[in-house]
Amino acid sequence: MNSNIISGIVLLALSLFLTPLLAIVGLNERLFGLHWQGETVFSLSPFLVRIILAVIGIIMLIIGGMQVAKQKNK
Repeated sequence: MNSNIISGIVLLALSLFLTPLLAIVGLNERLFGLHWQGETVFSLSPFLVRIILAVIGIIMLIIGGMQVAKQKNK
């Protein structure tokens, strides 16, 4: 399998299971924020992070599929 396809599948799996994985590891939503002197300067919601991971995963799957198709045509 192509490395882009594998990374796309991994990103899609991360987007689906992000909250349980964070709970298992012991991290919370502060991971997705920028904090300075104890104040939250910038924060992404976990839902938005899941959407971003899913979109990147789908793009990686498409790129990997196109590369596999090019290799089969040669």
